[in-house]
Amino acid sequence: LKTITGFFTPIRGQQPAGADLTSRAEQPISGLSSFQSEAVSCMEVASETATTPDRPTATTDSYAADPACWGRIDENVSAYWARKGPVSCQNKEANVKASECHYKHQKRLFSKTHFKRKHLNGESLPREWLLYSPSTGCVFCFACRLFCEGDGQSPFESGYNDWKHATRRFGENENSDRHRKAMFNYINRAAADGFIDSQLKKQLESYCNYWSEVLRRVVAVVKFLSERGLAFRGSSEIFSRADNGNYMGILELISEFDPFLKSHIQMYGNARVGTPSYLSSKTCEEFIKIMGDRLLSEIIAEVKVAKYFSISIDSTPDITHINQLTFIIRYALPEGVIEERFLKFLPVASHTGKALCDAVLTVLHEMDINICNCRGQCYDNAANMSGVYNGLQAHIKDINPLAEWVPCAAHTFNLVGINSMKVVTAGLQPNENHRIETLKTLSDTRWAAHAQATKALCRNYGNIQESLMNIAENSTQNLTTQNDARSLHKKMNKLVTAFLCTMWNHVLQRFQGTSVALQAVDLDLCNAVDLVRSLQEYIVGLRDEFDVFEAQAKAMSPTVSAMYKQDTQRQRKRKTHVGESATPEAHLSGREKFSSGVFLVVMDRLLAELDRRFKLYNDLNVSFGFLNNISTLSAEHLCEKAADLQRRYHTDLENEFCEEIIQFKDFICHDEPSSARERLMPIRKRKLQTIFPNVDVALRLYLTLPAETHSPLFTNASGERSFSKLKLVKNRLRSTMVHQKLHHLTLMSIERDLLHKVDFTDVIKDFAAKKSRRHHF
Repeated sequence: LKTITGFFTPIRGQQPAGADLTSRAEQPISGLSSFQSEAVSCMEVASETATTPDRPTATTDSYAADPACWGRIDENVSAYWARKGPVSCQNKEANVKASECHYKHQKRLFSKTHFKRKHLNGESLPREWLLYSPSTGCVFCFACRLFCEGDGQSPFESGYNDWKHATRRFGENENSDRHRKAMFNYINRAAADGFIDSQLKKQLESYCNYWSEVLRRVVAVVKFLSERGLAFRGSSEIFSRADNGNYMGILELISEFDPFLKSHIQMYGNARVGTPSYLSSKTCEEFIKIMGDRLLSEIIAEVKVAKYFSISIDSTPDITHINQLTFIIRYALPEGVIEERFLKFLPVASHTGKALCDAVLTVLHEMDINICNCRGQCYDNAANMSGVYNGLQAHIKDINPLAEWVPCAAHTFNLVGINSMKVVTAGLQPNENHRIETLKTLSDTRWAAHAQATKALCRNYGNIQESLMNIAENSTQNLTTQNDARSLHKKMNKLVTAFLCTMWNHVLQRFQGTSVALQAVDLDLCNAVDLVRSLQEYIVGLRDEFDVFEAQAKAMSPTVSAMYKQDTQRQRKRKTHVGESATPEAHLSGREKFSSGVFLVVMDRLLAELDRRFKLYNDLNVSFGFLNNISTLSAEHLCEKAADLQRRYHTDLENEFCEEIIQFKDFICHDEPSSARERLMPIRKRKLQTIFPNVDVALRLYLTLPAETHSPLFTNASGERSFSKLKLVKNRLRSTMVHQKLHHLTLMSIERDLLHKVDFTDVIKDFAAKKSRRHHF
């Protein structure tokens, strides 16, 4: 074993360390517990002799779980793994492809069955000493690698990979004296009384516990600020100053009610350079990274357990005009709950479909998520996203044909209205098309704003006309304002303007109601398709309501003209050319021309756009809709639908799916009818996935698709909400924030519910142990 000088650095000519520590440890500190008193005494010695500044050094993953990466074994490495134990570095679930060895007629790989030793009586005993290295494909002996003494070296210290004779060599190693002595050394080191310097080890443990208490408060402050998107640092980093920022300010606030933190700040808060306090901005930045990475690893672990997932991509420029690509992922938790998580913001320079596809694949590769398990994509209808040949969804489907693309429903509704609105201007008089006036400019992406504007205009049509006339006759207004008001008043007196206002009010109110209903948390795909179909039937019925709209338009205001403009103008006669017949031309009245050239065209365009843009939802409903009505469908119909779905997803569903779903129908026949979402949770809760594995997979596939509207992914709302957090975190005063910090802060802000569930206790303990300094005695 290493001597005491291997852990502490002695300084000649000074008082022995033990006497000084003992005398200081016996002094009580008012307001602190006995544990805190002893820890603070250690800190007093540390403050006098520390020479290392408070800077980010080793992180919590300094000693990798791969035994081949440990390098030279020193006291620190041995002590660390003596505390951790071999289980955390056995790598039982690692990929063993790197262990492949070629022999004369065959190739062999490391078998995970070697992690257990079978006794002659049939019992299996775990080989806790056996470690697998994913990087080299070799195995190591935990005890021999860390605690072996004497000359010579076992092959299990440098790495063993002869799988042909592995079973025999494992037994030889277990029965060797060298291995047994190493195991005894490990057992003694693992026990607190086994160290030569056990008392100093206890002193160091108390020292680490003190830092753990400090860091526990630091983690709480980082949680509080990050989940609210607030700034951390101020103009100064000095306690008791008003401009020291939110981070130090909250620590001061906590210290008013926390004697431990108050004492710590008084002693080390504004200490000289080189005295560690773990309250500095560098420690805060390091914990932001550690907590962000830990939160991301929790999400990735959930995705891997769920297997199937869907993605949603959108982009927006930040305050520094850098295009940030937001990455949302949707999956089913083991208990059957559908979850939707934000992964990261990714800066992109190009918005082509190929560049976006490369960015998506890069993110998934970095997180070790297999794109082949993707079953859905949800983007807007932009050409670079929805393009059939070069769009993002096309490139993803070239890699994984089962990744169904479902356009954002809200964006689709918006495009339906915009494309229908274009035919209105096309149907007006040629000399009026370029002189259309508006009371207010509306955003093309704010669908609700259009519905609210037309509703307000219809309800206050006469009052708006009166207000415009008062402005036009007000001599105190400038001439431009008076002329604009007079022009708008003149246009509002036209029957066409009042008619279009009434017509669009009816259409937009129904569109708005349907759009809100599509975002309901308890809406499934079948009901969503039925809502869109009912909207189409409503538009069909409006085609026969021309007289109703005309009567309402005339009743909106007494000043609205009762005739169309064409009826008040002289009919133009076209000159008859040589060879033409003398048959008189057919002249349409203003009413007939407006009905055929504008009104019916708008209605037909609405129907065509709804049918074209929602065809994908109908196709998905044909494939998956029966899962919402399992208990009500006949056995023949259910088996037919199940067979079609099995052929479509033949790599996910087995041929026994039809028989399973028939039995599942009989199993739930006495339950109340419920949707697919309500069926999955009882299956997982009652552990029925072993009986109905294919039904479980089918429900997970369906609920993972972005078209299952119990989640906002159906309307891409999660991506829009992440943009709000982006603008909150990276604002005008924090525009120089580096991207890594932006990623961690936005992740903790958006996924604050998961942030509160994650336990950072082990992170704090590892951080405190790794950050323990060498002090001179």
